Amino acid sequence: MKNNTTEIAQAIYILNKHAKNAPELYAMKKRAIEKLMKQGKAKKVGLNYSPNPGKALQRLDVLIQVEEYLFHLPSSRGDRKTLEILEYDADSRNPKVMMPLKRAKEILEQYAPSPKPTVPNKPKPKPKPPQKYVGLSSYLNGSPKKY
Repeated sequence: MKNNTTEIAQAIYILNKHAKNAPELYAMKKRAIEKLMKQGKAKKVGLNYSPNPGKALQRLDVLIQVEEYLFHLPSSRGDRKTLEILEYDADSRNPKVMMPLKRAKEILEQYAPSPKPTVPNKPKPKPKPPQKYVGLSSYLNGSPKKY
């Protein structure tokens, strides 16, 4: 099934709405946007100061445009050197979309699948035999007490 750019942008929009409750969705969003940028279907517009910087006093985010949708990603040092800072426009909104989160995840996983971790086959270590108690007690050492 071939996904078009608008459908992918809509899936990112849906994923972004749920990402605060499930932070692992941010990685999926980032993979999809980076792939769109490599293909020339998304472009960096500029930088915005984050309205919710978290623990930092100020944070610059990259504003990325995919079709008529706008998304933010954390900026890199290179972005801060090459892109200009734009005023934050609270009136600009993405078009509303209705799509189940499960469908959005399927679209993005098909478009930009997560890298599969390669786990080498390591043989399981053999359990060590229990060590014999060596102490001051002749009873615990296994030798009978002589009276």
